Amino acid sequence: RQALSARVGRTSVPQVFISGQHIGGCDDTHRARDDGLLAKLLKGHDYDYDLIVIGGGSGGLAASKEAVKYNKKVAVLDFVVPTPLGTAWGLGGTCVNVGCIPKKLMHTAALIGQTLKDAPHYGWNIPGEITHDWNRMKDEVQNYVKSINFGYRVQLRENKVDYINAFGCFVDSHTIKCVDKKAKETTLTADKFIIAVGERPRYPTDCPGVKEFAITSDDLFSLPYCPGKTLVIGASYVALECAGFL
Repeated sequence: RQALSARVGRTSVPQVFISGQHIGGCDDTHRARDDGLLAKLLKGHDYDYDLIVIGGGSGGLAASKEAVKYNKKVAVLDFVVPTPLGTAWGLGGTCVNVGCIPKKLMHTAALIGQTLKDAPHYGWNIPGEITHDWNRMKDEVQNYVKSINFGYRVQLRENKVDYINAFGCFVDSHTIKCVDKKAKETTLTADKFIIAVGERPRYPTDCPGVKEFAITSDDLFSLPYCPGKTLVIGASYVALECAGFL
């Protein structure tokens, strides 16, 4: 009764709850029946999902897996609009695909290269010229990233979360239009939505030719050639980290 009092300010029983909503005691329940509220609450809704999470990054995936623990029907809607160069990627968001993970791997490659150059000063005999194969590194990094993409899809399936690879636009407060990469449209409804779309790099709007002659960090980690000497515009942590390993 102490817990009941803390939640609804009453200690008498019974106290009626429907889907977590407090109706009240006997008299309150009768009134809810008479004015139609009780029937409406008991009928529930006809939504496709209890929750649709828009965005398949770290936050969206964590939220979806947490929601199913409360017996909710959940879907994750995730779609990557390709960059001007056509770069796109799989499930997992920025960190896994074009952020923390590939950056740390390429940063490690750069540190190893510098260590090899410094090794003779510490008595190590390094035979031959030290060279680096950008495409080999890029392929290994992308293979590792894709293994994480696959792992996330398996986790969603095991947790009974539907994964929908489509771009979503709201139609109303409970309806979303989904468009897949083949331009096929599907309409889904949900009681609740979580928007976890993250951010993307933005090209300057006052710099002619920037999209034709420049790339962003979204392209760098799958670039099919070594960029060589590179001018990095910006001084955010992303810019500094990319400049560091390049």
